[in-house]
Amino acid sequence: MTMILGKNRIIHLILNLLIVFLFFINTLSGQDTNPDGLNIFPKKVIQRQDSTSGWKKRNVLSAEPDTNFTWEKYASFLNKISDTSKYIVLPLNEFRQTFNSKKIVIGLRHDIDNDLDVAYQFSEVEYKLGFRSTYFVLHTAPYYLSNSNNMAVHSEKIISILKKMQNTRHFEIGWHNDLVTLQIIYNINPVTFLHNELNWLRSNGINIVGTASHGSSYCKSYHYLNYYFFEECTFPVVQNFDNNITVPVGNKKITLIKGKLNDFGLQYEAYFLNNNKKFSDATITSGIRWNIGMLDLNQLQAGDRVIILLHPIHWHKGSEHADFESFNITGQKFCSVDTIKSTISVEMPYGTNKGSLLAVYTLSPGAYAKVAGKMQVSNGTLNSFNNQLIYKVYAENRSIQKEWTINVHNAKNPACDFLSFTIPGLTKSVNIDTSGKSIFVQVNESADLKHLQVQFDISPGASVWLGKKEILKNSGIMDFSRKVEIRVLAEDGIASDIWKVTIQK
Repeated sequence: MTMILGKNRIIHLILNLLIVFLFFINTLSGQDTNPDGLNIFPKKVIQRQDSTSGWKKRNVLSAEPDTNFTWEKYASFLNKISDTSKYIVLPLNEFRQTFNSKKIVIGLRHDIDNDLDVAYQFSEVEYKLGFRSTYFVLHTAPYYLSNSNNMAVHSEKIISILKKMQNTRHFEIGWHNDLVTLQIIYNINPVTFLHNELNWLRSNGINIVGTASHGSSYCKSYHYLNYYFFEECTFPVVQNFDNNITVPVGNKKITLIKGKLNDFGLQYEAYFLNNNKKFSDATITSGIRWNIGMLDLNQLQAGDRVIILLHPIHWHKGSEHADFESFNITGQKFCSVDTIKSTISVEMPYGTNKGSLLAVYTLSPGAYAKVAGKMQVSNGTLNSFNNQLIYKVYAENRSIQKEWTINVHNAKNPACDFLSFTIPGLTKSVNIDTSGKSIFVQVNESADLKHLQVQFDISPGASVWLGKKEILKNSGIMDFSRKVEIRVLAEDGIASDIWKVTIQK
């Protein structure tokens, strides 16, 4: 009987290890990267169920551009999951203990990484909307250290911020684990360090019960994961990150110093939580970072356990500006942008067909523009500028819009030429030399050169002057008994030429 019970225990243990292994493989699916864009968790053959099914395909020529990483976009997402009849949204420590087959349970996780101030501002978005989440503090980040050259000495300044996040805003504060890095790169005993730091944080009222592995750039270089520090997380080994017992550095192998979660009063490692779907803005696919707009909530079902990992350093407050910063139409003579009146004036060369022109422009960061409801693409959308055109520009925060009036006009004609010249009833031949600016006319012998009525055509919009007197075409009598110099002034009022006119019998 004793032998049978022993065998049963062994079988039961093997089954449990197999379940943990399969779950772990699923948890690490996708291609997570650290804030510097280095791939830390490579894509697995076994994909996490629905881990990318919520991605939306967008027609970039017609769809409104995604604001991607703005606080306003995140707030919009939080509003969508605020329906408590459908969603339960919690910090990770509460998430791991909460199960509900009739609702979607979401754990919100944030790795603070290198900027605590940005994380604090990011948390305000959640706090104002009544949400709570977990923020993991990174002990190798500049804000955590008293001296950036000494990884073993913390800064007292962070306590007040963390206490406000925890006690006033009711967020969970966790430990962002970079302990293997601490040992192999900085030669600091991670066990002693972790005991000291957790004691310091907890003695100051910061209640840390969870940890999350940090994807240090050293992880890729030396092929390890930081949660290998914990014995419970040493196995299974992740492909391409197989240095879980020793790490080769230079010509020597460093044996990892390890500890157990319970040794430090820690109750969970974030990558080993019970969840069936995971989304992270550390995931990069084909060079595109995943963002919250790619998550189709319709793909989530009651009973799902979802972890959403966002890094505040990727996010920012959306710009309130809805301006044209530059505007250009190919071939334009000049353009003026009036940001006070929200108008743009463009002058095109004389004779330009304004019915189909291509505008090249830049807008305020994150903004986009529409004309009559149609999405505009710089250097991609043709428009008729025969009449005044109104561009509606939407600021990055999407709550501010501004209408811009675009006026395109053609420059006045710069030509100042005679196109025809004749003496009605008397002209025998005419030679108009445009390059030499001269006209030679032969007339009948009977012509009175002192009193000739002339008819002529000139460049559109131009005028003809004899001295200070304007000569109107097809009217007036002129004296051509000698060479006459006539000035032709172009429509633009700038260009002019002196024409020499000779009439010969």
